[in-house]
Amino acid sequence: MSLVKNLKNLTSLRPRPVITWDKSERIRRNKEIWDNKESIVHRLPLHYQHRHWKNVLMDIQPVHYRPPENRYQWDTQKLVEVETEHYPILPIKPIESDHGLWGGEGVVKGYIESKPFTKKKVLPRLWLPKLWFPKLKTVILYSEVLDSHMEIIVTERALRLIDAAYGLDNYLLETPEVDINSKLGLQLKRQILISLAKQSYAADDPEQHSYIKEKYSRFVIPLEEAEWVGLDLNEACRKQQDLEDNTRPEPLKYKFERELMNQLESGDAPLEDDQFKPQKSLFGEKLLGSVMNPLARRMKVF
Repeated sequence: MSLVKNLKNLTSLRPRPVITWDKSERIRRNKEIWDNKESIVHRLPLHYQHRHWKNVLMDIQPVHYRPPENRYQWDTQKLVEVETEHYPILPIKPIESDHGLWGGEGVVKGYIESKPFTKKKVLPRLWLPKLWFPKLKTVILYSEVLDSHMEIIVTERALRLIDAAYGLDNYLLETPEVDINSKLGLQLKRQILISLAKQSYAADDPEQHSYIKEKYSRFVIPLEEAEWVGLDLNEACRKQQDLEDNTRPEPLKYKFERELMNQLESGDAPLEDDQFKPQKSLFGEKLLGSVMNPLARRMKVF
């Protein structure tokens, strides 16, 4: 194929939509979980379910490649029509990326040509596997809502995104969760949203408090939703299980025991003997009455 500079766009149609193996695997796995009617995911809050499925179906913003802009292009050198193909480059996400802000970058796996300056007649070309790692640096970032400086490992692309968003808070609040792709970033985003919902920022400075409230007013969501932002499915299920265990209904025997102890300690409501008299059993009347009553009448006759 000729160089890209020899290609001219023929139409404004977008390239054919592509479902990557990563996205299809996420959809398949979540469908298996939701098909189980007894799963705890059906008891999760509706706002979390909507946010979770929105992140599953959302396409990740391209980082390590440039997607084609048009479907058909004309090659001015070969004089043929070319249909562009969209092959996303999916980076490998290491565990270390959860402890910093990498801006969507990751480890890219590919191949390089062995001895590229050797003539082909002398030695055939060999393709060797290679890994490309992002360049990391440690910087000090400031959160205006949390009013704290943090030492975070970031990439150069993450710094450019933070500068383009005019601050760390705007970057975390405006960027979708699938593009943040970091445990630390999602945790900070959740803390910022909780602080905005509680209005606990700049409590000692009324002027700064009103400034932050007006600046981030479009990001404010209810506290019940803010507490669930950034949690993956396992963390959300554990949180829901803990809530259900803490709000489990109390047996009535403990309630009656507590009321009895309060009466005995206060002495305001003395117990009467009539309360402990045996009552008439409805079980004997309904179930055993049809058998015992005829026998009792016969005994009276004799």
